[in-house]
Amino acid sequence: MRSLIIILVFAMFGNACTTENDCCVAPPDLSEVHGEWKLVKVVNGFAQLELEGDEIGYEEVVVINAETQTFTRKRVGSPDEVSRLEKRKEGGQDALVLLDENMYHWYHFEELEGVYHLVLYQKSYVDSYLADGSSYYYLHQ
Repeated sequence: MRSLIIILVFAMFGNACTTENDCCVAPPDLSEVHGEWKLVKVVNGFAQLELEGDEIGYEEVVVINAETQTFTRKRVGSPDEVSRLEKRKEGGQDALVLLDENMYHWYHFEELEGVYHLVLYQKSYVDSYLADGSSYYYLHQ
């Protein structure tokens, strides 16, 4: 009986000392975009007009939480937009799908002056494709 108690105690403490914490591990499919991203540049679609800094006309931060799988857009002077988030292919390209809006952003990463930016293409409805939309460049904060 004593050896059974010792085995149970070691099993309990051995399991409690693991370094992996499942509650705080970002799902692999969203880990690359996890974090807070500040809008720094907009390239308007057809005209390819580039706007940076104050030229954009507003301040915006996107918060992508891979743990809770949520996408939050915070624009100064506007209410926050929050949606459940999923990563998948739309039109053959990687997309961040805003499930509560039934819309998506195509996305990729682009290096500008030695720094990688998250580039979100203009929002479009799921199962539709937007030609000549704007691209929004975000810098990780």
